[in-house]
Amino acid sequence: MKQVFVRSKEVVVEDVPLPLCGDKEVLVANAYSVISAGTELSAVIRGKRSLIMSVFKDSALRKKALGYVRKRGIKESLTVARERGEALVPLGYSSAGIVIGVGKNVVDLNVGDRVACAGGGKANHAEVVSVPRNLVAKIPQGVSFEEAALTTLGAISMHGIRRAEVTFGETLVIFGVGLLGQLAVQIAKAAGCKVVAIDVDSPRVEFAKRMGADVGLVVGKDDLEKEVLHYTGGIGADAVIIYAATSSSEPVNQAMRMCRKKGRIVVVGDVGMGLKRSPFYEKELDFLISRSYGPGRYDPSYEEKGIDYPIEYVRWTENRNMQAFLDLLRDRKIDVKPFIGEVFPIEEAKNAYDMLISGKKRPFTVLLKYTPSRYLSVKGEVVPVKRIIEVSPKIVEGKINTAVIGAGGFAKNVLLPLMSKIPDYDLRAIVSATGVNAKQVAKKYDAKYCTTDYGEVLEDENVDLVVITTPHNLHYPMIVDAAKAGKAIYVEKPMCLTEGELDEIMKVISKTKVPLIVGFNRRYAPLAIRAKELLKSKRGPYLINYRVNAGFIPKTSWVQDPEVGGGRIIGECCHFLDLFNFFIESEVEHITVETVPVNDSTVVANDNIAVTMKWKDGSISVLSYTALGHTGLPKERMEVFADGSSIVMDDFREMWLYGFEEGHIRLKRDKGHYQELIELAKLLKGEKSNIISLQESIKTMRITFQIEKLTRKK
Repeated sequence: MKQVFVRSKEVVVEDVPLPLCGDKEVLVANAYSVISAGTELSAVIRGKRSLIMSVFKDSALRKKALGYVRKRGIKESLTVARERGEALVPLGYSSAGIVIGVGKNVVDLNVGDRVACAGGGKANHAEVVSVPRNLVAKIPQGVSFEEAALTTLGAISMHGIRRAEVTFGETLVIFGVGLLGQLAVQIAKAAGCKVVAIDVDSPRVEFAKRMGADVGLVVGKDDLEKEVLHYTGGIGADAVIIYAATSSSEPVNQAMRMCRKKGRIVVVGDVGMGLKRSPFYEKELDFLISRSYGPGRYDPSYEEKGIDYPIEYVRWTENRNMQAFLDLLRDRKIDVKPFIGEVFPIEEAKNAYDMLISGKKRPFTVLLKYTPSRYLSVKGEVVPVKRIIEVSPKIVEGKINTAVIGAGGFAKNVLLPLMSKIPDYDLRAIVSATGVNAKQVAKKYDAKYCTTDYGEVLEDENVDLVVITTPHNLHYPMIVDAAKAGKAIYVEKPMCLTEGELDEIMKVISKTKVPLIVGFNRRYAPLAIRAKELLKSKRGPYLINYRVNAGFIPKTSWVQDPEVGGGRIIGECCHFLDLFNFFIESEVEHITVETVPVNDSTVVANDNIAVTMKWKDGSISVLSYTALGHTGLPKERMEVFADGSSIVMDDFREMWLYGFEEGHIRLKRDKGHYQELIELAKLLKGEKSNIISLQESIKTMRITFQIEKLTRKK
C-alpha cells in the first residue's frame, strides 16, 4: 500500500506492507485524510532542519547527544544520526474511510461501516490504517467522507471549549482563527455562546464572522481589550481560548486582560507562556491547558487496551468528542466544507505539501484522496491482499535462511548487526507490526522481503530459522505457531509469561522436535566462559553475589505491564538466574525473596528485590536487583567465592582474579550475543555446539516463576 512520510527533509510516498488488525483495533481503508495547514505543516517544516541544528538549539537534546557520544563513541553516534535523518517518519492524524477488518475484541463495528479515525501514528496518510477502537467513531448517515475526515481537528477544537466550561449565553473569545479556531467558532455558537474572533490575519477574521462569530477583531488594528470590554458591557469575556501558534507570550497576557474576574483561559495552541502575575492574581483567573482530543488521550489503557472511562464519571472522552462533532455535522450545526481546499490523490502528496509550504496557496486544509474499493468489493467483501513487500531479489544458497519477527530496538541495535557479520546466516524476511519499520530494516540488512504478518514467514518453505524479538506476551503464541510450522526457533528471553504457557510449549516441542533456543546470552560472554573454566580447578560449593543496577522504568511502560512485558522479574531477572545455573550446575533447594515496598513513584512493581538461593550442592547465590541506583554506576557486577579464591566481574568488561595465575582481564564489553549466534549456527548446521539446551532454559524459567510467586506473597 502507499503511505506518506517525511524522509531526508522531503515528503515522499512509499510502498509499505499493509498493517495487521490487532485484537482491539479496526482496520480501515481510507477514503480521505486531512493535511492540516497548521500543526502538521509546522511539523514538516521542522523536519526540514538538520538533526545537528535541532540538537544545537535544544539544550536537553545537546545533553542527551553528548551522553550518547560518551557511551557509544563518535563513529556510532554519527551513524545513528545519519540513519535518523534518513528514516521514514509517518505523517497524518485525521482520516475517514471504510472498515475492512475488526479485531476479535471489537464488537460494535462491522466490515463496511463508515468511520472517522484519529491519532498520530495511527490515522496516517495511508491507503489502509489500523486504529485502536477508542480512536474510531462511526460516521452518521448524511455526513460525507470529506467532512468526516476533519473529525480529529473538530475534537481538538471541541475539547478546548469543554475545558473552558462555558455555558449558554456566555461570551467566549476565540484567539487565533486558523482551522481549529474556525471550527471552535461554529461549535461555540452551536452551544449558545456569544463569540469574539481574534487573529492577526484580517481575511481569517472576516471568514470567522461569516461562519458565525458575533465580533471580529484584528491584532495590531483593533484595540482588543477595549472592544471586548465594550461588547460585554464592561464585564470582560467569560473565557478566552487560545488556538494561535506563536512563540510570543502576548496572547496569554492579552487574554488575561480581556477576561472578567474569575474568568477562564484555556491554551490549545503552542504559544509562549511568560505569564504576568498582576492581572492573573488580581482577577483570580483560572489558567488551563487543553490536551488534544480529550480524556483518554495518551492513556495506554484507554487507547491501546480499549478500556473506556465510565460515562457517569467522564462524560466526554476523546471518542465521545469525536462522535459529538460528527453529530454536529449530521445536524448541520456546523459546516466544514468551506475549509476544504484542494484535493490531491495520495500519489501526489508531495505536491500538496509543496503548495502549502510555498505559501502561494494556503487553504485551511488540503485533502488526500484514496481508493478504498481496492480493498472492499462492490458486494461489501474484503479483497484478499498479501502483506509482503519484496526488497531484494538476491538468493543465497547453503545458508540458514532466517526470518526476524519483531524489528524493535534490540533487533536493530544488537541482533541484526551481529547476525550480518556471520556468514552462516542469510536474512530472508523482516516482520514488524508497522510496515514502514519492516521495510526500512529489511532494506538496511538486505532481506529478501518484509511483511507485517508473521504468518507469511511461517508459510515460506524457504525459511529455516525464526527469530522472535517481539514484546514478551507474543513469545508463547509465536513459538507454538512456528513449531507447528516446523521452523527452528530462537526466542529472546523470556520464553513465556506463565507456567501454563511453559507447559504448553513443552508439549508442542515434544511433538514437533524442532530446535527451540532461548536468548540467555550472558552465559556466552567471554568473561563468563573464562570464569567458569577457572572455577573448574576449584572445589565447590560457591557463593555468588550478583548485583544489577537495572535503572528505573515507570509503571506505564509495557515492560511493567503484567499482560505484555510480564514485569521485570520475568522479563529480565531470568537472565541472571540462568547465569547462576550456568556456573553452579546443581538443583535449587530453597529460595527466599525480599522486596522493597512499592510507593508507585520511585519504587514500582517488583523492581527492587534480593533473592537468596540455596543449591543442593551447598552453593548459595544472591541476586540484588534494583531500580534505585544512579545511572552512572555500571549495570552488573558479579562476585564469586570458591575454595580460597575470588572472581570479580564488572559489566562484562573487566574481571579481577584472586587465587589464580591470571590477575586481571579487560575486554571490550561483550555480553555474549555474538557467540550465542555462532553456537546457534553450529547447532542448525549439525555441528558440535555449546548452545543452551531446552531443559536448561525450562529450568531457568521455572525458577523465575517461583521467584515471581514468592514476591506476590509479600
